[in-house]
Amino acid sequence: MSQAANPEPAPSKAQVRLRIIGLSVLSFFLMGSYSLARSTSESLFIEAHTSKGLPLVWVLVSLGMLASVLVYTHFVPRFELMNLFGVVTFISTGLMVALMLGRQAELPGMHHMLYVWKDTYMVVLVEIFYSFANSAFTIQAARWVYGLFGILGGVGAIVGNLAVRQLAPQIGTANTLWLVAPMLVGIALGAMALGRAAGVENPLRGAERPPGISDAIRVARRSSYLLLVLLLIALTQCVITLIDFSFNEIVEAIYPETDARTALVSTVYAAISTGMLLLHGSTGPLLRLAGVPLVLLSIPLIMGGGVTVFTVAPALATVLVIKVGSKCFDYTLFRNAKEILYIPLSYQERTQGKSLVDMLTYRVAKGIASAMLAAALATGLPNIVNLLTLALIGGWFLVTLVVTRRFRQKVSREEEINGK
Repeated sequence: MSQAANPEPAPSKAQVRLRIIGLSVLSFFLMGSYSLARSTSESLFIEAHTSKGLPLVWVLVSLGMLASVLVYTHFVPRFELMNLFGVVTFISTGLMVALMLGRQAELPGMHHMLYVWKDTYMVVLVEIFYSFANSAFTIQAARWVYGLFGILGGVGAIVGNLAVRQLAPQIGTANTLWLVAPMLVGIALGAMALGRAAGVENPLRGAERPPGISDAIRVARRSSYLLLVLLLIALTQCVITLIDFSFNEIVEAIYPETDARTALVSTVYAAISTGMLLLHGSTGPLLRLAGVPLVLLSIPLIMGGGVTVFTVAPALATVLVIKVGSKCFDYTLFRNAKEILYIPLSYQERTQGKSLVDMLTYRVAKGIASAMLAAALATGLPNIVNLLTLALIGGWFLVTLVVTRRFRQKVSREEEINGK
């Protein structure tokens, strides 16, 4: 039951410090940029298409993620991870500028594409970030430093959301979104500098035939462990998507004016960021005391209780609590514990296989949830969305039970604690 060793030679203490500092800084600015991009692009979309347009744009996000995965799995064996991070960030900046100019020219579909862009760029960059971290740190180290990255990312998110709250009413939502471009340029340059100073060797680079998408599919298909993680993520994201729909539906009804709605949404995300900050700070101690399996199992139980309350007493205050809770858990305890599930695997499983599991599933699940949502709403039954959410939470708990048992077969409790 021993943990698979990282293929990378043991780094020096200076390299470890650089990796921790560099990833912490990247986390701060990455989450800050996303806070600006998310609140503004979502509000602009609701202004143009209302919440009724969300199911369609979620399907488009799924298609965008599929295209991104096809490209990503082709290039990840050919680049050092931080260099790839920088290249993707530069491309994302160019796409954002083009879409904003298209919006100003009133070209059709720009709000849809901006929504797809803000979801896609963040998923890809976070994927590369944690692929690098999973290759750079042991489970013992990850238990603590992932919480640190989350704390600084949470601070960045709070700063970004509060900036939106102040700027949107003064300069407008669209002008606030433009501020993301210079932030992304700085992030790209910083990531490339980190790669040069303390990068992780890519064992797939330089191969006579670098693995491609077919190899990534083969890796994922042959690993029942990865398939279980895929199902776990799919169920989790379907639940969160349904909660998001309930949230947006109520907010649209109560706050019809765009800038006021933007201010409320940014306030909610600031609350999420604050909760994330607290949970990230407790990640290390919780994972040390309870272990990865128990932490992962507790999350669907808590969310199930919250959705049950909302089903009985649907109200803005109730859905706000569930919205904040779902995002806080997803971005903190769930993500950090879920990332540790990948550490015992091979480099190809941690990069190409993980890209199919994480990048694709996180957003394709929105498309699946959209289809389920449309079918549920078509029935016209009261509370049908809430009941569907509760059923999915039950499946989430059962899959978590199976995958955490498989993790424990790979990594004993002693190895998890002591890093042996």
